[in-house]
Amino acid sequence: MKQLRKVNGLLETLVVIGLILIIPLFFAIKTAADRQEASDTSVPLVPTTSEVPESNSATVAKQPPQCTFPLAQITTAESTPEEYTFSEPQVVLTAPKGNVHNIIEWLPDNQQILITEDLRNNYVYKNDNAPQQSISLYNPETGESKVYAIRTEINEPPSWQPELNAVVYPVMNYTSIDKKNGAYKFTRQAWVSYGDPDTAQMLADNLLQLPLAIKPGGREMIYLSDKKISKLDKSLKKLPSVLFDPAQWDYGKERRDQNPISYKMAWQPRTSLLFLYSDGIMGGGGYTFILNADTGEICELDFWGWATGAHWSSDGHYLAIGRAAKSHPADLTLLDTVTGKLTTLGGTPQEIEGKLYINDFIWTPDNYHLLAIGSVISSQDNQGKNNIQGLYLVDIVSGQSIDITPTDNFYTNSPQSMAWSPDGSKLAIRCPTMELDRICFISVQRTGQ
Repeated sequence: MKQLRKVNGLLETLVVIGLILIIPLFFAIKTAADRQEASDTSVPLVPTTSEVPESNSATVAKQPPQCTFPLAQITTAESTPEEYTFSEPQVVLTAPKGNVHNIIEWLPDNQQILITEDLRNNYVYKNDNAPQQSISLYNPETGESKVYAIRTEINEPPSWQPELNAVVYPVMNYTSIDKKNGAYKFTRQAWVSYGDPDTAQMLADNLLQLPLAIKPGGREMIYLSDKKISKLDKSLKKLPSVLFDPAQWDYGKERRDQNPISYKMAWQPRTSLLFLYSDGIMGGGGYTFILNADTGEICELDFWGWATGAHWSSDGHYLAIGRAAKSHPADLTLLDTVTGKLTTLGGTPQEIEGKLYINDFIWTPDNYHLLAIGSVISSQDNQGKNNIQGLYLVDIVSGQSIDITPTDNFYTNSPQSMAWSPDGSKLAIRCPTMELDRICFISVQRTGQ
């Protein structure tokens, strides 16, 4: 009996020792399994909040990759080159002496144009002590005009939002002045007006850049805020933003002063791509990028100069660019976005010797021609001192142009000097004199109509 008790006591002792050894081993195995399970979990591709660079952190700039072609898969309908007949210009609007108009765009109704007027003659000042600018809709056939907004005078144009029948526009909001050096402090804002300046609404404040871009058709709008692309839908509701830091691509900043680059944007129809460009940097050249608004991806277009203006053809196939280089004025350059081919449209009428340089240009409805305000400069007058500006219809296939200058002089140094109605039957164009700024109306006849 005593022997049995000794055996049972020995077994109990062994069981206790076994439990003491097995329990830590169990937890060790479980911990190893948990670590293995964690290591097998996919790492999210979207950076966490802690991984997003702080806004005040230093950014190492680099050059984007070169663009490859085609830029995007677009479907273009075959069109037929047309011939155009222009009526004599009819002056429909004259600004008070000192004021200047800019023609932004025709509305889809083919009746009204979106214009701005720099109110320099009236000396309309607010607390920021800066000249003001009105944003209006104007009907050149009836003479009716409606002011939508008043803002401090800036070069960045407003845009018509067709889905809302409203004007969306950037604003330079001056907040204070440094009395020591006279420098103004300001914020960049985006606003919308439905027709009454007193009830205009602010959409966003503290923007990184002033320019706004509305997708052709009006279903989406973007602007650049702090290290991201901010997006609004057709009802101006916020969409998910996309990470994008322009400073990351400012690789030529040593060529200029400390001021940040100011970009302009032109949206390619039926895609998420935008031509993002800046003017020349202290004579060293500007940036010419293609930006994907949905991904933040960017590439660089190299055409031996920088862009002074840019317009997409309505089918998205071509990008027309005013290209400047060194000290020369801008010529007209065409990019085929399917093949990547670049063409300089410098051809002039046969009776004129020289090269065509342009101030402003727009596409014709057939997407085979460009209408340009510019000058033909001869090799003996490479600074353009003796040239006279005219109106030229440029064939993008042959590169040749036709001088269609009427009796009026279309001299302008503004990149917002004309607009063609969506139906192709009307042309609004600045036709200033030495004393007054004016807008002219031209009727257009097209073959087949």
